[in-house]
Amino acid sequence: MTNYYLRCINPAYSALKEVPENDGNEYLEVRSDHSSTYVQDYIFPYPLSSREFITNILWKRQNESSIVVSYSPVLTHPKVEEKDGSSVIRGLLHGAYLITQLDDEHTSVEWCTHINFGGNLPKAIVNGAIIPNSERVISHIQVFFMNSVTLDDLKEIDGKLLGEVLVNQMKRSKKRAIEAVDEFLSISLAMRELLPRRPWFRALLHEMSLNRVRTGGSVHKALEDMTDEDAINLAKGISLIILSSTEPSAAVDQWIFQNGALQELGREFPWMWPFFVEIAQHNLMTGTLGLKLRVTGGALLSTIDLITDVYMTIVFLSTEGQEGYGRINACLIGTTLLFQIFATYVQNSQRRSHFFKDALCIICGFKPALDAYRVGSGQDREEHQQMTPLQDMTVHKGIEAVFEAIPSSVLQIIALLLVSEKKLDAIVSILVSAATLGFTSAMTNYDWDTSPTNRGSNPIFYGYIPDKAFERALCFISMIALSFSHVLLLTFSCALLAVIDFNWLLCYLAADVGLFFFYKVVTRDFFYFLNITGGVRVFGAILHRLSVKIIMSFTLMIHLRHPNEVGGISTASTLLLSLFGSFASAFLYSVHYTGPSKLSDSTLFTSIITISVLWLISALTFFSSIKKPYLKTFYSTATSSSYNKSLFLSYTSTQDLEKSEILTYHPSVFSSWGPSIIKPWISKNWKKWEGEKPEWFNDTWVKGLPSEYIPFEFRVKHGKTERFKRSKSGNKVVSGEH
Repeated sequence: MTNYYLRCINPAYSALKEVPENDGNEYLEVRSDHSSTYVQDYIFPYPLSSREFITNILWKRQNESSIVVSYSPVLTHPKVEEKDGSSVIRGLLHGAYLITQLDDEHTSVEWCTHINFGGNLPKAIVNGAIIPNSERVISHIQVFFMNSVTLDDLKEIDGKLLGEVLVNQMKRSKKRAIEAVDEFLSISLAMRELLPRRPWFRALLHEMSLNRVRTGGSVHKALEDMTDEDAINLAKGISLIILSSTEPSAAVDQWIFQNGALQELGREFPWMWPFFVEIAQHNLMTGTLGLKLRVTGGALLSTIDLITDVYMTIVFLSTEGQEGYGRINACLIGTTLLFQIFATYVQNSQRRSHFFKDALCIICGFKPALDAYRVGSGQDREEHQQMTPLQDMTVHKGIEAVFEAIPSSVLQIIALLLVSEKKLDAIVSILVSAATLGFTSAMTNYDWDTSPTNRGSNPIFYGYIPDKAFERALCFISMIALSFSHVLLLTFSCALLAVIDFNWLLCYLAADVGLFFFYKVVTRDFFYFLNITGGVRVFGAILHRLSVKIIMSFTLMIHLRHPNEVGGISTASTLLLSLFGSFASAFLYSVHYTGPSKLSDSTLFTSIITISVLWLISALTFFSSIKKPYLKTFYSTATSSSYNKSLFLSYTSTQDLEKSEILTYHPSVFSSWGPSIIKPWISKNWKKWEGEKPEWFNDTWVKGLPSEYIPFEFRVKHGKTERFKRSKSGNKVVSGEH
């Protein structure tokens, strides 16, 4: 059926084509609307012989809800001749499909196939080509259904697949992108119904398919007043938004927010948002700028920072009296690479080939570019991976900041303060490191906050960055400048204290971290929220709290103001400390340092004031540009428990997945919240979950629940009754059914 409609009848032409060309398949005859014969070739490299299959397809409706499709081999056919005199082995293909409608939204496909290639083939060819090619038939069935759905029957979940159909049409087409779009609009039944109602939609897709970076503006017309010219202007507008966005979904969010007509269109057709996301992702990956600009920029900045650090290490090692700085700098670089390789191993331990590829990128300095590509192209977490691409990128940036960028910056400033001749290369290296830290911090903040996934699951925390293009750009630039000036102020302050007396620096750091730890302990928020116990829990809490505190203190990564991490009040104190602490350190240096090469008071305070002015302007610009309801998150005293309680209560009845994740990653809430909040939700929905079997509702999740939260009849089923526990502790084990 799908072969017939996809390859023999094309609605674009409304005519029967008995010999269409498609992926090496050739239809020999179409005997009726439910039977056909086609030939399929497998061309293998020498010395393997190519294979040829002649197959009859017959399909028949069994009943109102199911169709059977059968494949049977044909030994010979008069239209099939020997190809160019080359040796071809005739293979045999047997197969059957049972396609069953389950309900209005779901269809089951059961598939059995047996292929006889007339001889053995290498395992690599079978696994690498034959099996994927056979499985591709399922995608053909999906495409058939997608093209057959009417406009009124399209649901939100269909938008992604519909977008994939268009993108694949553009990828496969040897014609221009516009012609591929026209063919898609003709083949899809829903599109043929949409165009008479929204004729400008064709012009919109034409301009988007060209994937050109052009200046466009917002369109404030109502949906009914839209013209082709307005649609072209809309498409131009998204091209620039894609350049400044990490995720295609974030770009589409901003694009729709800026244009009232698109908001109306989204309300009329909920499938439009995921449909546009697929096109935006394709444009991001194939455009001449976009992802390439982001990847190149990330790689260039990271490489320059690495080069300057290596250069300064060589300078230190070759300068008499500064060899110690060089050895410390080399150790910092080596430690960073080692920890990043370890993190990569944890991420890819189940797939060694991926681990070695990422490890090589780390050693060569191209891991930031690879991370930017994975995040920007919208890649999902693979089955063997522990973290999403965005989380993985954040971890590697954090390791680089904690073990190399921050201590190396402080070390280089100390060395600069202790020499009489302040060389330009040392100053440039310090500024590059600060710029890299500032850009990394700002980009991480931007990535996490503009992610539609984060904004959808945690709307009370994510969403402070504005949606309009100019305001968003202003916010991002001010974040970079604020982080850059903050890094300079704090590293300069630490270096001044170390020059006076290194013990002063140690006391300052111990007091800063100690007060933070004390606050977390007093608020019962010290232990990290992951579901771990015992000594690992204590060690993990200390290591994590220490790491995030250092990153926040030195880079102002305001994403870490999250109550699960540093918290809002600690973020506010860090901001103030960087400003006032720098003047205090400068005063102490001016009064107490008596060594050689001392900076003059005018030079010292001019530098501090200049950086502080940049800090102040950046801070005022940033806080005036963000969405005002989120200002409170920058000084909030909410703990992990209270924050997740508010989040849990804010979720709707359709967000059981989000609620379940809170209980999975924050098991302490069972004791801190009590049963009055969680137990009614579980009792109300348990039978529904037992019937629907959502992916998160598995044995692992159930085992993590205290037994009293599970309804009694299901408690018996899962063996969590007191009787079961007592019997299991003795010699006899009583079944949970008794």
